[in-house]
Amino acid sequence: MGKPEGDAHSAMTEATHRDVLSVKVTPLVARGTAGLAVAMGLGRFFYTPILPLMVGSLGWSGQSSAWIATSNYAGYLAGSLAASRGWVPISRRLYRAALVLTTMLLAAVAFSGSPWWQIAVRFLAGVSSSLVFVSVTQNIPVVKRRTHDGGIIYAGVGLGILISGGIVLMGGSVISWRALWLICAAVSAALSLLAWNWPIREDRPDSSTRPRSDQGHESSLEPLRWLTAGYLFQGAGYIIIGTYLVVLAQPVFGQTAAASTWLVAGCATAPSPLFWSYAANRVGTFKALAGCYFLQVTGAVVSVFSSGPGLLFVSATLFGATFMGVTMLTIEAGLKAGSPAAAASLTTWYSLGQIMGPAVIAVVFSNSTTLSFAVAAGSLIVGMFFTLRGAHLTVAGTGRKQG
Repeated sequence: MGKPEGDAHSAMTEATHRDVLSVKVTPLVARGTAGLAVAMGLGRFFYTPILPLMVGSLGWSGQSSAWIATSNYAGYLAGSLAASRGWVPISRRLYRAALVLTTMLLAAVAFSGSPWWQIAVRFLAGVSSSLVFVSVTQNIPVVKRRTHDGGIIYAGVGLGILISGGIVLMGGSVISWRALWLICAAVSAALSLLAWNWPIREDRPDSSTRPRSDQGHESSLEPLRWLTAGYLFQGAGYIIIGTYLVVLAQPVFGQTAAASTWLVAGCATAPSPLFWSYAANRVGTFKALAGCYFLQVTGAVVSVFSSGPGLLFVSATLFGATFMGVTMLTIEAGLKAGSPAAAASLTTWYSLGQIMGPAVIAVVFSNSTTLSFAVAAGSLIVGMFFTLRGAHLTVAGTGRKQG
């Protein structure tokens, strides 16, 4: 009996290996990729490469830019909570409205340089982009037919980052920051058309089937506590780098050319979901997560000492190559812990961390980019410790159940 099982496992592994290597993008999967490019790469992250140009043109203080970033992440939290709690049921109509609103709000940024206007617009953009993100990711199982389909869809985040960096790098020296936001909105409109017919499953679970944290076994609660604590610090650390990477590069490259670091991050982000999904299949979730976290922390530490182009590009590459991997693998570890509410709980704490990170920078470290990145590195180190502890307990618990 043991040999057939081993042969079956070997055959499954070989099939998975062939499936990952023979990557094909179907039109249906491409719609999801485009949706995440709009929600994250443009709707959320266009602010990163254009920030130095806006600060230079508008004379914003470090505090102003940090609070604008914080408002966007607060909007993301509000939108994700509304969706996960069922306050705003995901539907085709909501998804399409969120695509339109995300695009319109990208254009609305260009209307005024007032920090208060920017705070309001970016908050609403956070809400709309989170609804697009949840609408796409929640329905990936509906369209997933091959192992690599989910990775290709998540690659839309990197695609959007790549586009956002390219827009600023090519246009930042010849047109105004307002025109760049309008170009971004036009690209978002084109991608929204591609993403328009993404399938949305509109079955609405009643209260008896909705995941609740008290439905989980007690054995799953301890790993989940460690994972959520780690995810809080992960959110706080990664978002500082994701917001200020181009600002860090500005003294080395100049206001426009600094966007090249964001371009590099996008190139590294796009294939990373496929890579880390494959790594987890080959060596297990815990080992893949440990390797991913180690590279991310290394990149964060390198950024603190980045005084030249080489180290900045190394930091950008490691940031892009890991932040989606940590996200995917941590959620996977939470689900393996046996808690049906793991994804929702982890996302909430991650969103809180994203608000906490820029807020701390705004209050304490707004005048020092280097210290801001030191805070990010410290936060990621703490997050790595908590997360790997939770993932280890998950592996141990799974082993006991199988035994």
